[in-house]
Amino acid sequence: TNRAPTDSEVARSRDVVNSAEKRVLQIQAEADNLAREELELSNLIKTHKAAISPLKRFPPELLAKIFVECTNLALDDWDYLHARTCPPLMLIGVCSRWREIASNTPQLW
Repeated sequence: TNRAPTDSEVARSRDVVNSAEKRVLQIQAEADNLAREELELSNLIKTHKAAISPLKRFPPELLAKIFVECTNLALDDWDYLHARTCPPLMLIGVCSRWREIASNTPQLW
């Protein structure tokens, strides 16, 4: 309507707005907490999935043999002008375990 609100209607509208604004702030805080918890849980899942990966249980000797065979195949096509694509260098960039295995496998070098 076009009529001016009464004092009681104005007071009631202010109460509704204040209550709604408080609830919005509560919801935003809850959403922030949930987002933080989701991130923590996602990181926990990622960490534990990595820990139980079947590849983690591969004996290093077997991985070294695989590295040597794959490297020998790749060296046929390797472009010597692009050292970053050198198969042994690519292997050592995967993770610390692969770096240790590759570094201690003389046949790769």
